Amino acid sequence: MKKTPLTYARELYATLSSSDEAHRSAVVREFLAGLARSRKTNLRPRIVAAFNELALAVEGYRSGVFTTAAVPDAATRAKLKAAFKNVIFEERTDPSLLGGAIVEVEDTRIDGSVRAKLNALKHAITNANN
Repeated sequence: MKKTPLTYARELYATLSSSDEAHRSAVVREFLAGLARSRKTNLRPRIVAAFNELALAVEGYRSGVFTTAAVPDAATRAKLKAAFKNVIFEERTDPSLLGGAIVEVEDTRIDGSVRAKLNALKHAITNANN
């Protein structure tokens, strides 16, 4: 049976959880060596992402992505943290948004970007004549 990155992450998480702190580095080294032996090193980034999701979930958190046109200031970060108390965000910048922000948490996407609003306006104008 083919293992997915999530399967590898679950196995690693379970092994690390049952290991004492002194042996965790050795567990990770052996895990990485096993990936290399099975020629699965290309899965490392996806395994790490799945592992992080598992660890956050165990602690009662979720991960999300917060994308803005420019680097957000401290006040914006504070508002985001207050609105999404149990979410740890990865911040990204995308100048093509023009302004506003996109917030993604699990399967939910809130697009409050200027680009999205302009696209909606364009769509409304072009379809108004039909």
